[in-house]
Amino acid sequence: MGDKDPTTIIKMLNDLTSTSDNYRRNSNVSLRLSGTGITPPLSMSWKNDDGLTGSSISKKCNEFSRIHATEEHINSGVSHGESETPSKRIKLSETRQSLSLSCNETDVPGSPFEWRRLKGEIISLRTRLSHQETTIQQLHNIRKQIEEIFQKEKNMLEMQTTLDKQTIKQLELRVESARNVAQEARDSQTAVENEMFQMKAKLEQKIVALLEENVKLTEHTTYANVNDNAPSPNINNQSEVSEVQENLEKAQERINVLESQLKDAHELQQEFELQKVELQNAKIKIEKLECERALWEEGKSLLSRAARANELEKELHAARETIGMMRESIKGKLLIEEQMSNIMQRLKHTEMVERQVADLEVKNNELMIKLGEYDAIGIGDGPSALKKEIHRLQQAEALLTAEEGEMCSRIDTLQRENQTLQRNYEETKTIANEMTASTEKLNKLVARLQKKVLLVSRERDSYRQQLDLYEKEMPAADSNSISNDRIPALERTLESYRDLVSKLEANLAASDVVTSREEYQKLRDENEKLKAELEHRILKGDFNCNARVLHFKMNPAAIASQQNEDKMKALYAEVEELRSQIKLGNSETFTGSSSVHAKEIAELKQSHEIKITRLKDAFKASSQEYRQACYQLFGWRVDRTKEGRYKLSSQYADSPDDYLYFHVGDGVDLLETPFSATLGPLIEQHLQIQHSVPMFLNAVQSELFILQTTTNVMS
Repeated sequence: MGDKDPTTIIKMLNDLTSTSDNYRRNSNVSLRLSGTGITPPLSMSWKNDDGLTGSSISKKCNEFSRIHATEEHINSGVSHGESETPSKRIKLSETRQSLSLSCNETDVPGSPFEWRRLKGEIISLRTRLSHQETTIQQLHNIRKQIEEIFQKEKNMLEMQTTLDKQTIKQLELRVESARNVAQEARDSQTAVENEMFQMKAKLEQKIVALLEENVKLTEHTTYANVNDNAPSPNINNQSEVSEVQENLEKAQERINVLESQLKDAHELQQEFELQKVELQNAKIKIEKLECERALWEEGKSLLSRAARANELEKELHAARETIGMMRESIKGKLLIEEQMSNIMQRLKHTEMVERQVADLEVKNNELMIKLGEYDAIGIGDGPSALKKEIHRLQQAEALLTAEEGEMCSRIDTLQRENQTLQRNYEETKTIANEMTASTEKLNKLVARLQKKVLLVSRERDSYRQQLDLYEKEMPAADSNSISNDRIPALERTLESYRDLVSKLEANLAASDVVTSREEYQKLRDENEKLKAELEHRILKGDFNCNARVLHFKMNPAAIASQQNEDKMKALYAEVEELRSQIKLGNSETFTGSSSVHAKEIAELKQSHEIKITRLKDAFKASSQEYRQACYQLFGWRVDRTKEGRYKLSSQYADSPDDYLYFHVGDGVDLLETPFSATLGPLIEQHLQIQHSVPMFLNAVQSELFILQTTTNVMS
């Protein structure tokens, strides 16, 4: 019977009474409203001045923490005092397990006192929630003031960093100028060294040349001395010796000059080396001074930071305390909201149960009214008589439905017959119209022929009158000769006229109305016979054997069948030829040709397989390149998972689980994923309102890109 059974109402009422008794038994169970003490609204008025310092904020935060501690102490005392109150008042417990009433959510308070108690709890919770919200708002204001102070400190530090950067840039410029000077000194030194090296090489070459000349001169002098010791035959040898001695003296002087120049060059070289060593020492001193200056600046910055470290630590400690207090207050707010949601759910459930009870009462009244109507009808004494009556009515209904089906089938057949008769009537009507049109044409033709006959008869009469006049006017002889000449021509014209008249009469006879009516009657009788035969065949389920089927002259099926027959004939002829060759003993040529054909087929197969593999590889490479290009250009990797389903992964996603799932059919549908569940505003704006999938994808891509860049900057 389901919901219409009246016994279910009694069961539900019993369940309601049992749940109300259970609720009365469990009404003294405690209810925890908050894990922390509920703080009343603060009486502190804070001004958001620009001159507010970190120390003042820390002092105010310490005052707030002291006030909060005193309020918690007061609330703990209140809760201790309330534990001694009678059971009718609200009890607050400090355990987390008594968050909701011990009775089930399906239980309904059975007395108005319980309703009033629940309403009082809701009102008190709402007031406490409003107090908590005010405290949280004040804490938010404090947090904003702290953030403003931190922002000011941040701006000051940024200014200090910019000044430090400017000083660093100036020092870098000075260092760069010093480096340029040192580089110029190095270049000049290298140029001087090159000049000295060239001078040294030239002097060494000169020394070598002079030494060679000295050697030659010594040899020459020795040779001259030998000649002096020997008896000189003539005076020329003495003059040559004197010249050699002069040359030797000159060479000795030149050697002395060169030795002095060489000493000077050695002294210059030693001075240059000393200058080089001094330059290196100066460079080392410059580097040491730069390092000392950098260390001094770092020490100075560290000293300035160390001077402000204590203040910053105090401010950080105060900010941490305020953040902890804010977190505790937020936890209390969340607990109160959870309790409020539980109570509201129970309230909604009770209201729903009340509505169900009211609906069930209304249904009960309706069922009682229907039961009274059944009793008023007087079908029988009980349900058995009602069942028999229903069975009888069902049988009658089945008979009526069967008769209705038969009548519908008869109506369908009659409608089909009526349609066929209407078609036949239309056909006969068109035939009759055609016949009437043909008769009208024939009547017109008859009228024309009659007119022509009248004209011909008139012409004949006129010709006869003319002949009579000619015969009267002309003499007898002339008339006889003329008549003898013209009689055959007139007879021929007369015969032609007779033939024309006979033809016209035949046409009139053929186009007689009586014959047309007879033909019309015959056609009508034949049409009736064909109708009866068609109806008979339709009732039998037969088809019209006289029906004609039109075929194409260039039918593809016929052409294909003809080609197959030709191929079969060619194959049969080839088989017969092979059989004859086998009978004649040409088996070797046959096997040779077959092996050649097999080799050719294998080679063709191998070449085709290679082509197919190459095409597959090329297609894979091109598809992979295309997908990679799409991924790099548009930022989405598209994977096809099933028929019509595509998975889109973003280039800027944090994890591979962040993907979108689309079904592409008649339209584009977004399927639900854990990532798409976080994109509610974008789905509502771009898909539900604008109906634009590309705009949705662009919005998601831009949001992911912004998140990634912000995380990179923070890291």
